[in-house]
Amino acid sequence: MRTTLVACACILAVACGGSSGNQADGGPIGKSTQTQQTDAGTSSGSDDAGASATGDAAPGDGAPVDDAGPSVPGPNGGYPAGWLYTDGNKIMVSTGNTGTQWMGRGVNMDDIFMCGYNNTLYLSDPEMLEETVVSGLVSGWKPNFVRMSLSMNSFKTVSWLSDPAQYATPMTNIIDAIGKNPGVYVLVTLRSDASMILGDPGNMEPTGIPSDSTNTPDKTKFPTGTDAVYTALVDTFAHSSFVLFGLTNEAGGSARSDDVISGAMDHAVGTIRAEEDKLGVPHHIVSVQGNGYSSDLKLYTASPSPITHDNVVYELHYYPGLAGETPSNYQYSSTLPMIVGEYGDFTTQVPQSGFYADMEAKMIPNLAWDFDDFSGCAPDLLNTTKDPTMLQPTAWGMTVQSYLLAHAK
Repeated sequence: MRTTLVACACILAVACGGSSGNQADGGPIGKSTQTQQTDAGTSSGSDDAGASATGDAAPGDGAPVDDAGPSVPGPNGGYPAGWLYTDGNKIMVSTGNTGTQWMGRGVNMDDIFMCGYNNTLYLSDPEMLEETVVSGLVSGWKPNFVRMSLSMNSFKTVSWLSDPAQYATPMTNIIDAIGKNPGVYVLVTLRSDASMILGDPGNMEPTGIPSDSTNTPDKTKFPTGTDAVYTALVDTFAHSSFVLFGLTNEAGGSARSDDVISGAMDHAVGTIRAEEDKLGVPHHIVSVQGNGYSSDLKLYTASPSPITHDNVVYELHYYPGLAGETPSNYQYSSTLPMIVGEYGDFTTQVPQSGFYADMEAKMIPNLAWDFDDFSGCAPDLLNTTKDPTMLQPTAWGMTVQSYLLAHAK
């Protein structure tokens, strides 16, 4: 039985108390041990990759240092200093010729639609406003991980592929502004796009599944489905070591089969890998989403794995209060590299203190929902001041801020 959420990751309405919300629902999950294989036929890991187990290794908390030795093995010449890669169930950061385990801690941010406040893109300079928010976030909260959702079919439909001044250029500048901060990584998530299909009928906007040339919703507008968008995103951030790619938000909600979701995920990763190999750049980490509003990763326990490409992490959304999730949702992090792409809505029965202890013990990078002071997108980390220089944390925000500052360098 799924539980409908009005609060989780809501981006549809100007305020999350509006007509549309997101969902995140609980359920047992599982994972199996798998060795990632690169599309270039080389190992993505390193024999020295398990060097750190502290959770505070550079460069997640500082700029990487190049050892001036051979690159960490990997596709297209290996992983230079600062690039993230997977090794078994670990997410590693390269220092040049070795790697240390990386632990990301941070928040979700909204794009220039500002969770609906700028729903028609009427603001004259949303880029400047967002970059001001970024500055305050980095200086006052000190995250080393930020998830940026591209909501290109959530309000006014826009495209990364045309009229760049409208959306692609300002969003590229904002993402680059986050990434210019040493040790800060950005999960660039394609939350919604007009080329996506098969969303949950009860909650279509945040649950689209990427299409391809065989199932595109419009062969004239999108001859290769969503593939063209992923290719363009790779072209934009090909040399950005701080970027990770998120394929979707909560693919299919809880209305689509495991095979449909995993098949679409594997194809999309392959599209990204093909473009990276064409450009001759290292493979960025790609985050794939599970079933049940990305609360259920059991589909990825099949053997052989339905994901046939390297450098993939598995993204969980965790809302124990409204969705009823429990630590069983991430108990298999010992076998697959996992991130918690959204979390929030804790209760006295499921306190966040236990969650944080688990995240640290299991070394699971995590991102709290939601950092936006222009429009309520509960659970809100900030009060709605509509002033990018006044980032006032809510009670929930104070908890997250304290956690981030406690691990800041």
